[in-house]
Amino acid sequence: MISARSLVLRRTLPFLLSTLALGLVAGCDDENGSSSTNSSTSSSSSSSSGSGGAGGEDVGFRLSGTLSYEYVPFDVDLEKLDYGNIEKRPIRGASVRLIDADTDAEIAKTSSDDEGAYSFDYMGATKVKLWVYAETEVPSLTVEDNTSGDAVYVMESDTADSAADAKLDVLAATGWDGTAYTKTRAAAPFAVLDTAYISARRFLDEVSPPPVFPPLKFNWSVNNRPEEGDKVLGQIGTSHFDGEELYILGKEDVDTDEFDSHITVHEWGHWFNKTLGRADTIGGTHSSSDIEDPRVAFSEGFCTALSAIVLDPDTTYTDSSGPQQASGFSNDVEVNNNNVEKNPGWFSETTVEGVVYDLYDGPNEPFDQVSVGISGIYAALRTQKDKPSFTTIFSYVASLKENNPQAAADIDAVTSFYNASADFGVDPIEDEWGTNETHSGGFPGSLPVYKEGVVGNSYTVDLTGDAESNRLSQNVYVRIEGDGMAITVTSTSPSDVDLAVFKAGVLVTTDGNVSGEESVTFDSEAGTIYVLSVRGFNTLPVSYGAEITISH
Repeated sequence: MISARSLVLRRTLPFLLSTLALGLVAGCDDENGSSSTNSSTSSSSSSSSGSGGAGGEDVGFRLSGTLSYEYVPFDVDLEKLDYGNIEKRPIRGASVRLIDADTDAEIAKTSSDDEGAYSFDYMGATKVKLWVYAETEVPSLTVEDNTSGDAVYVMESDTADSAADAKLDVLAATGWDGTAYTKTRAAAPFAVLDTAYISARRFLDEVSPPPVFPPLKFNWSVNNRPEEGDKVLGQIGTSHFDGEELYILGKEDVDTDEFDSHITVHEWGHWFNKTLGRADTIGGTHSSSDIEDPRVAFSEGFCTALSAIVLDPDTTYTDSSGPQQASGFSNDVEVNNNNVEKNPGWFSETTVEGVVYDLYDGPNEPFDQVSVGISGIYAALRTQKDKPSFTTIFSYVASLKENNPQAAADIDAVTSFYNASADFGVDPIEDEWGTNETHSGGFPGSLPVYKEGVVGNSYTVDLTGDAESNRLSQNVYVRIEGDGMAITVTSTSPSDVDLAVFKAGVLVTTDGNVSGEESVTFDSEAGTIYVLSVRGFNTLPVSYGAEITISH
């Protein structure tokens, strides 16, 4: 057996590879591998897939082995990363290239299996090595360094002589020496990749027909830190989905998320929701006990629930940070919280995550006798995609009931569990519009969830200021039915408000005049339901109104 005696983590651009030293050794406990700072050009020769031979009848030698990475678990009792119990996990589905060690020419390529195994049958080269890319083909996932020209992470093995069949196991180590990251953090990009791969495979393997995932890029760097600014410098704010790609924190002693798998799945969930479902969230800061705009509550709660679903039975959401990654927090999504102090309701991300997870899992609680599985969770996401209402817990549960009418009563039991008081909770969900919902979240202006808007009428909507504009108190919805004519909506308010009109989640028109005087006009389709969003921006905790007029 041949072990990799030194590995190189490469950041590659097309045809150009720049090598960095890797302070780790695969398959043994030596202190340091050799370092490399050379650069070389990658050229292609005729290639074949692995284990199938080199394309001819004469097979020379076989190189095989397993690819692994080190994973650092989170200690939920001490709330920190547990470097004393590092796990070795397979690098699954990764692109592997067999390389002529003398010329850097590609001989063959393959993908590792779910155990991290690979094999190549080849002939011709006297010495070979492996390049293991932080990318998969099905689904198409790539981990890049946003602070190094969006180069892809690649790990290089030691060389193997072509004198006989050989086994070469490759390990991407953490780079942790007991007190700090003193060596290259080779495991990190593969940890991010593996979490994303597991997430996608759950749906590809368990949903019929399987979803079609477009290519997705993850950006991870040791420089990615919680600062707002230039992403090229690593100032990414937080781990997030920016509408196209995902960015993951990696700044040692500040905030690292590569081993916080639930965070990676949560952010992947935002992409998943937007790509295969529909995401109407307005974003903004949020936390578990906030009384949020229900679009925000659904988006954040669904993605947290998704992290527990994908990583089941590991349902504990964790986040490490601070010096030596020795701080953080954890939250078991499976533990239901209907305490009034948590502000449960249709406006709570904590309630949404609990409801969605309970709808997925088995009937293991008295109030939870329904289990739709991951396929049912996905089907409801697809069903609500075309709803005229916003994507909220109402549209999602209504879609779930539509798909599972025989389970309607059991679904109601799950949502009703969160009824904590007259103001906080969720009534049995009748439809996507939240009809007959009685819990106001402490803001009477939030009910009904959707106001009825009729052409020719004026309405006063009641808002309450907050430091954040994505709160329940700062957002009001008005449902308007099109009549085939141009419709104008105006607002007058002593505070700044925005108007926006949507058709099935797609923005039709908007006005964000800071004066409090807004006006929008749109050509309506007869019988089509439009939703008007009135969003306030008063940062003081006072009540204020907006006069809304709908006319031709």
